Amino acid sequence: MRWSSALLFLTVLPATARAAESASMGAAMLQMSWALLVVVGLILAVYALARKRMLLGKIGGRAITVVELRPLLPKTTLALIEVRGREYLLGISANNIQLLADLSDPPKNPERAAADFETVLAQTQ
Repeated sequence: MRWSSALLFLTVLPATARAAESASMGAAMLQMSWALLVVVGLILAVYALARKRMLLGKIGGRAITVVELRPLLPKTTLALIEVRGREYLLGISANNIQLLADLSDPPKNPERAAADFETVLAQTQ
């Protein structure tokens, strides 16, 4: 309600300045200043509304976060996501999303991790 009355006031004020008989340089500057303030105010209002709409989906908390996306092919992507403290590696294609690995508990031994990767790779082929 307050914004609409302020906007109405700002749109009527330049009209009253134009109605004056002598259009001096000061009046023109005042009119230009008010018009600029109206445009900047509208831009800020639209930005605030857009930001509020974008945050509506995030009100429930941040249970799911995208850690990293790696495009492989034009329509294929690897996604590392975190869900409530657990990390998952997903394969995303044009037609489906598939869980590739649960990375919540990383192996302590890097050699075993390489062996596990080779085992998983061999099983998928």
